Parts: sequence; C-alpha cells; structure tokens
Amino acid sequence: MPIEMPDPIHDEVIAPGRAYVRLVEAANFLLKRDPPEVERALLLQLRSLYTRKLREIVGEFPPEITAEILIASDKIFGVVRESSQN
Repeated sequence: MPIEMPDPIHDEVIAPGRAYVRLVEAANFLLKRDPPEVERALLLQLRSLYTRKLREIVGEFPPEITAEILIASDKIFGVVRESSQN
C-alpha cells in the first residue's frame, strides 16, 4: 500500500479556500433568514472577511489552483469552466 505524501498546496491553500467558499455561502444563506441585528452584523463581517481572503488567493495563485478552490461552489462566482478562463 503506497504512502500518500502531504500536498502543501492542497493543505495550505485549496482546503482552506474551499472552507472560505462554504463560509461565505453559509453567511449568505443565514442572512436571507432575517437574523437578529447582532447576528446579522456578525454574519456580514464574516462574509466580508472570507470574501476578502478568497480574493487574495485568487489574486496570488495561478488559475489552476483557484479553479480547484472555486469548484466548491458555482453560486458565488458562477460556474467554473476551464481553469484558463479564470
């Protein structure tokens, strides 16, 4: 049985990026439910923070990496097609 070597790009960029996508989607979903004022303020901050983090990754890494992240959702940025188009 072969031993799988850790992939630092996946562990340090892709996996967290996918989590950011899901956090943004969760915040959007909860905001549509008209939460109380304090919860709404926290969700807006959370969404802003992780949207900014996603934009940083997209600006810093090549399209192949960002496509691997954004494939986690076609709701935030549209459907991911070919990585060369991102």
